[in-house]
Amino acid sequence: MVLPSAAPVRRMSLADRLVLFGVVGFALAILLVVRVIAPTDAIAGTAQAEPPRQVVALATNPLLTYPASLAPTTCDLPKFGRAADQLRAYLEAELTCLDAAWKPVVTALNMPFQLTKLTMDNSSGSCKSRDDGTPVAFYCGADNELHMPLQTVLDGTDGVPAVILGVMAHEYGHHVQDMSGILLAESRREASAGRDTPAGLELSRRLELQANCFAGMFLASVAGRGSVSRSMAGDGAAAFADGGGEKDHGTAQNQGRWAEVGYQQNKTAACNTWSAAQGDVS
Repeated sequence: MVLPSAAPVRRMSLADRLVLFGVVGFALAILLVVRVIAPTDAIAGTAQAEPPRQVVALATNPLLTYPASLAPTTCDLPKFGRAADQLRAYLEAELTCLDAAWKPVVTALNMPFQLTKLTMDNSSGSCKSRDDGTPVAFYCGADNELHMPLQTVLDGTDGVPAVILGVMAHEYGHHVQDMSGILLAESRREASAGRDTPAGLELSRRLELQANCFAGMFLASVAGRGSVSRSMAGDGAAAFADGGGEKDHGTAQNQGRWAEVGYQQNKTAACNTWSAAQGDVS
């Protein structure tokens, strides 16, 4: 560093000193403000939002403790037909409606929203086949696929569009459980309890009845809009009462009741089957 040549020394007057102290004090004040405020502003400006995540819990899952409703959704469906290409177009259109209805709720809770894939073959993908034969439809969380096999769907619903809407909405309900972490929490508990034990079967019923409730919510959100009339949506919800009463799905009465709860209340908190009395999930 090179120093400048020496200069004559000048003594400062009192006025000069006061001016100097004022300038220095002002500079220090600015420095203090910068040091105190700037870091806060920087943090506010650069803070990263917490990434979406599942919450592996049942009754206390945020999806169920936060009373979210599905917003009114206009669902435009093509003409229903029993041919494979017609039914696929119908189901794909409903799947688009399901995504539109559920995505705002899932993302509002900072949970990861994912699109699920539709398949209409009889393959069970990465999921094990059930011992009691091929179900009408099922959701496989292992490969994120919603299985709606053509023939079993038509046979199991008598080809009634309102019933098919409900079946698809039920299976999508399992997808919602998967995104939220409920499905994983139930799977772990059921594996610990044993699938065919009384405790394991009760867990399965609570899971299935909740999917009925979620289906009812969706039917309520599309009722009277687009291609889905109020009577069609109501028939789809009521059809759950015609369930077979399987030991892992619940009695026909309870299957219908939980679908009706979702349809009438349209609140995720109302679908908390995990905190329901045992008699309500028999």
